[in-house]
Amino acid sequence: MKKYGLIGFPLGHSLSPFIHGEIFKRNGFDCGYSLYEIRHDELESKHELLSSLAGFNVTIPLKELIIPYCERLDESAVFGKLGAVNCVKEKTGYNTDVFGFQKSVEALGADLNSRICLLGYGGAGKMIAHEVEKAGGKLIIVTRENIKKLKGEFDLLINSTPVGMYPNVDVSPIDFTGVSVKFVLDLIYNPAKTKFLSLAKQKDSKIMNGVTMLVWQAIKSHEIWYGGKVSDKDAAEIIKAVEEKLL
Repeated sequence: MKKYGLIGFPLGHSLSPFIHGEIFKRNGFDCGYSLYEIRHDELESKHELLSSLAGFNVTIPLKELIIPYCERLDESAVFGKLGAVNCVKEKTGYNTDVFGFQKSVEALGADLNSRICLLGYGGAGKMIAHEVEKAGGKLIIVTRENIKKLKGEFDLLINSTPVGMYPNVDVSPIDFTGVSVKFVLDLIYNPAKTKFLSLAKQKDSKIMNGVTMLVWQAIKSHEIWYGGKVSDKDAAEIIKAVEEKLL
């Protein structure tokens, strides 16, 4: 049986085994998907383990550290002069978060060629900024140094910071005072409805959490690994099942 998995640290509350299990099931495959907790200073000693996997996903803090292991980077994993990998097959690095992000924006009904405000500029933030730039959107990036001063009217507001993630669920990166926005996307998926999204809803914004991105980036991984496909209907069922697990 071919083995797949997720590497990173910590992985205690990861939903990846459930999500990937659902995708394998819909493709008629009986494959194992395991969690491999690997700290940043342990990666060098794990190359034999990684080579034994038919494919694997990568999460923090290894998305950039895995690059030297890769013999080739797909264009999805390169953002200008920067790079981040979250999916590997045969020592080729990919970034399926790009696809997951695009599917989320599409499902939300937003458009990247519009007025966009991005909170945070970490790994995910850099990928999003690159996608907005490619689409011709007008982007404002807000970091922790100037987040309290945020004011204005936007078409799409994206939170790529970890503020509000479980267990610190009672905080939001902004309070929406002086901010008006049509669409709000929070990349956080646990909890399913962050305080950030609750505040946005009160301002009549159309909101979406990070579950759609999480599921679609996983689906894209299967396409890369063995040509696996999932219909929009099946994807919607998996997204709903994940959200129910988070309640």
